[in-house]
Formats: sequence, structure tokens, C-alpha cells
Amino acid sequence: MTSPSLPDNEQLPGTPSAWQLLTSMNAASNRWPGALRSALALLLPGLIALVAGSSQGMLMVAAGACAVIYGEGRPFRVRWRVILIAGTLLTLGTVAGSALGHVVFAQLAGGNHWWYLLIGAYATAIATTGAFVQNALRLPPPGAFFIVMTAGGATMSAKLGLNPFEVGGWTLLGVASSLIVGMTPWLVHPHLPEEQAVTGLEKAVAALRENPTVATKHQAAQSMSSAWSALSDAQVVSHGRVTDPSHEPLVDRVRRAQLELSQVDSSPGELSDDDRLSDTSRTVIPHARPTMRYRIYRAMSAYSHPTITAAQVLVAALGAVVISVAFGFDRPDWAAVSAMLILQWGPDRVPGSIRGVHRFLGTIGGIALFAGLHILSPGALGVLVVLTLCQFGAEILVVRNYALCVIVTTPLALLMGGSLTKPLGSVVVDRFFETAIAVACSLAVIWLTPVALSAKHHAWLVKRCRIAMSSLLGALLTQTPNEAIHSRRDLQYELLSERWAIASLARNDRATALSRWSQHVSIQQAGYRLLDACTASPTSRLDTPAITSLADDLRRVSP
Repeated sequence: MTSPSLPDNEQLPGTPSAWQLLTSMNAASNRWPGALRSALALLLPGLIALVAGSSQGMLMVAAGACAVIYGEGRPFRVRWRVILIAGTLLTLGTVAGSALGHVVFAQLAGGNHWWYLLIGAYATAIATTGAFVQNALRLPPPGAFFIVMTAGGATMSAKLGLNPFEVGGWTLLGVASSLIVGMTPWLVHPHLPEEQAVTGLEKAVAALRENPTVATKHQAAQSMSSAWSALSDAQVVSHGRVTDPSHEPLVDRVRRAQLELSQVDSSPGELSDDDRLSDTSRTVIPHARPTMRYRIYRAMSAYSHPTITAAQVLVAALGAVVISVAFGFDRPDWAAVSAMLILQWGPDRVPGSIRGVHRFLGTIGGIALFAGLHILSPGALGVLVVLTLCQFGAEILVVRNYALCVIVTTPLALLMGGSLTKPLGSVVVDRFFETAIAVACSLAVIWLTPVALSAKHHAWLVKRCRIAMSSLLGALLTQTPNEAIHSRRDLQYELLSERWAIASLARNDRATALSRWSQHVSIQQAGYRLLDACTASPTSRLDTPAITSLADDLRRVSP
């Protein structure tokens, strides 16, 4: 039995309230176990560094320990691989950053302050690449955040007396700790992550039913996407069907929650960074994501969201770096990271502006927290405790509230950059103004980016939807729907992308979105009718009249 296609009465999404975005707190999920693992992944190797007499190496351990955050919430079947990939990138970033820092500081001894531009260019390059990749692959938060932060901070390691080999060694120790701590729960409960994801979805839907707000809608859509992703990663579902009957009750729970969500909220897109793989109007089991190669290749277009976002990050980060260096500040990586954090998901104008405000307010709070630490002058053990608490807080707050998350990550970044050994006044003043410059550059990019790009991005996705429908229809002429599973998967991906794009267009250019709304609904209905036909008869070839009828749908939505 198939679910109905997109409803005819779907409405254009409303404009978000700036005040709600500023003050909303995403629904609290059970992040305490993950936060504890994040803290332990740093604390244990940090103690080893202290025993070895390297308090500076302890700071680099913190960089490697960030790898455990990337594995949180992922089924153990894929968690180890995610931690290792993140750990490899963190290590490469810190080693390269350290090597560059030694070169730059050797040249700075000659008195030419402009050598700092190399550090800024390095941080900008990683931020730009990270923004493209995370949006192309549609990675969940924190995306490339910690990789950019630690790579940029590692450029200051020359001041800490650490060479690149030492930096790499201590970072790898943090990665090893992340892998051990992150995978240890598998020994007790091998299927805990997917069960927690399903339970989290049920709680989020219940919260949305009781109190429909921006925050609860965000959490419900995010939780639904997370639940299906977890079941897919655990190979409980695949190709739109259950592949592990022993865990079919979990699938039934998700489908019941998704049905309830579809009745509570059928908006075509909210404001989450990571709910683009969900469609609250659908109740069938979604297909898995396309391959990484497909997602990266399709993003290599001038009007793709990843390309536009990467260009925005590049312009804002470079602008912030050049201005910061021109004013004599000594952490150009800070400016680049600040710009990237605001723009990394390609936010719309109002949400992006609120994110800039969050970044500014959070940084002020984080600097104040660091100032208190600086005044207390804790020993190496005290610094380790603070780093551990910051890591704990970052995992708790990373999806809850951006401003609060920045408050705890700011001291983490300052400590890793060796700011505890610098005069407090200069640290507070320099970081404050560097953040202000980055926020200003980011807001300028957000508001000066032509709104026509949103319209061109949506038009590009409409074209991709038509191409994907044509490819699937062609495959069904000679194959069963199950044999054409990759074409079905790709079509679903493009339909979800177009759905998110029209919601984004409505927030940036409502008049254009209204003029295209009927086209959007027609594209979605034609695409999902095709997918529903495949779901209804997955192992039998569609007969000629059925294919002809579906082809007529495509012709009606083609220019």
C-alpha cells in the first residue's frame, strides 16, 4: 500500500520570525551520554600528556578528541569509520597548520605583519572547501566546524614550542581515544544508537503536537531525518524496504511517528541545517542517499547550493582576514573561522543575520568566560578540566542553541591557540574586534548576494528533477523498479532538494516563489506518483499503459 503523493492544498511556507529564531531553543534530546564520551575522549589522553610533562601537547590532544563528536548518534556499524575519517582530517589539518605556522612566525621575526595573510588564506581555504563538501554531502552539524577551528588554531603551535611531528602525535592520541571511547558502548548494547534515534523522534513529535513552534518543528524534522539515517546506516532499511526483519518494530515506530508528523506539520521546509533529507508529507520508507561521488559531482554547478555557499564563505572570510591583518590583529584564522561559522550552511537572509547575532553574542560570552579563567591562572590540570568541560558543553549545545554553543567553544579555541600565555587585555580586544569584523563581512555577503541566485538555484533543481524522472522512466522500460533502485534513489534526492529550495526561495524572494508555486507542486506530485508506482510493484515490470500514464505526467511538467 502506498502513501498519497503531495497534497494539493500544500501552502507556501511563511516568513520566519526573527525574534523566534533569536530566542528559540531546540528541544532537548538525550545528549548526556554523548557529551560524557566527548569529555572522556579528551580527559583520558590529556592526563597522559600531563604525566608525560607536555601541557602544550594536551592542547593538541583536544583537537584530536573532537573526532568523537562526529561519530555521536551514528550506528556502531559506521561510527568507527566516521571517527577515523574525521580524525584523519583533524590530524592532517593540525599538522599542515603547524608547519605553516612555523614558516610564518619565522618570517614575522623580520617585522612584516602581512605574513599573517598566509595563515588567513590557509584557514579560508579549509573553510571554503569544508563548506562545499558538507553541503554537497549534506552532513549533519557540526559539519567542518571543528576541522577548521583546530587547523586554524594549530598555526599558533609554533608559539607553544611544538613542532609539526609533536602536533600530529598528540592529535593522533586524541583520535585514538575518540575511537576507543566512541565504540565502547557497542560492547554493552550493539543497537543502542538506532533505538535512541527512534525514541528521540517519538519524543520530538509528541513535543510538536503539544507545542507547535519553530523550535519543535525544527527538532521533529531533524529527528525524523536522523531516525531514517540511523536505520539506513544500521542496514535495517535499504532501497525503501526493511532488510533486517528482526528490527522491523523499530521501522514501524518510525512510520507511525512520521504519519503523525505528516498530520501535524506538512510545511515544505523549515530552518534546520540538517533536515533536507526529510519530507514530512510522506510516510513511506525513504531511499538511502546517493553515493558520495554522485552528491559531489552534482554539486559542481555554478547554481548549486554548495557552490553558492562556498563562494559566500570565500568572500566573507577573505574580507575578514585582510581587514583584520590590516588592523594589526594576530589571529587571522579566528576571523576566517567566524565567517565560516555564520555562512557554512548557506543560510537565508533573516536566519543568517540571526546566526551572525548569535555568533557575536556567543563570542562575547565566551571571551568573558575565558577572561575569568585567565584571571584565575589555573595550572595545567585546571586547564585540562576546563577543556573537558568545554568539550562536554559543546556536545550538549551544538544542536540546541548556536549562541550558547559558541560560549563554550570560544574558550576551547582560545586555549588551543595559546592565548592563556598572552596579556588578557590584548586577547579580549583583538578577538572582540576580529569577531565583529567577521560578522560584518558575513552579513554584508548575505545581504549583497543577489536574490536572483536563489531563483536560479531553484530552476536548476527543477531541471534536475525532470532529468531524474526521465532517467527513471527510461530504466523502467527494461527493468523492474527494484532493478532501477539507483534511479529511484536519485529522483527522491532531487525532489527533496527542490522542496527545500522552494522553501528557501520563499524566505528570500517571496514574489518569485509564489509565481513558481504551482510548478513546484506539479513537479512534486509527478515525481512522487512515479516513485509510488515503483513502491506498489517493486518486483514486476510496469506495463506499457502505466509507463505511458507516468510519461504523460512528466510531459505536463516539462516546458
